[in-house]
Amino acid sequence: MLGGEILVTDLELMEIQADVLFKKDNLGRITEINEPICKSAPLFFLGRTKVGNVLRFNESFPGTIINEVTQIVNQNPTNVDIGKIVIILNKVKAISKIWIGPAYVFPENFNMISNAIKITSANKILLQSGFPNLLKQFEWRQPLFAVIEDGTAVSVCCSARISKKAAEASVETLEAYQGKGYGRECVIAWAREVQKKGRHSLYSTAWDNFPSEAIAKKLNLYKYGIDFHIS
Repeated sequence: MLGGEILVTDLELMEIQADVLFKKDNLGRITEINEPICKSAPLFFLGRTKVGNVLRFNESFPGTIINEVTQIVNQNPTNVDIGKIVIILNKVKAISKIWIGPAYVFPENFNMISNAIKITSANKILLQSGFPNLLKQFEWRQPLFAVIEDGTAVSVCCSARISKKAAEASVETLEAYQGKGYGRECVIAWAREVQKKGRHSLYSTAWDNFPSEAIAKKLNLYKYGIDFHIS
């Protein structure tokens, strides 16, 4: 494995990711997206791995239907019938969105080198032109790295969400600067900084986000599972 090894199981990583993505109540039901900005959690989350599945239900989900969905997952854990689950979920709420994509983690002691620079309070003005939203979210998006061209940030990677154990990457490159490897540079720097803080560096994306998927492949990230978010 490039740059190190994976020291936790796929199932443990998926549990860690679920806790990064969502806030939960005392019963383990998901209540909100794990961001300072209040956003509702999806109706249902399923994280699939080779060695098991992680299920999370919205706090509004009826208990009787939780049992029904759980039984379907347990009947065939390695090939879950998502179609059946969607039919059942539609009894609770009309499904408006299904998000599916791979979940990756950077190997421990990841050591690739990057030319991206760290964005701090001293130089955050570099975000003003291309990424003004990150100025408003600056404190909770840390760590944040960027590639600079023409005196401004043109590509960035920061923490989409964060917990005590891990952080999830968020990467974006201005259209005029795409295809130059800048996103990859930013992701490398972000991942190393997250690991320095003792957290796992997680990277997940949608199947149809081809530029993001390309970064994961070029960095040889380890795919520990697949996420399903159903709202």
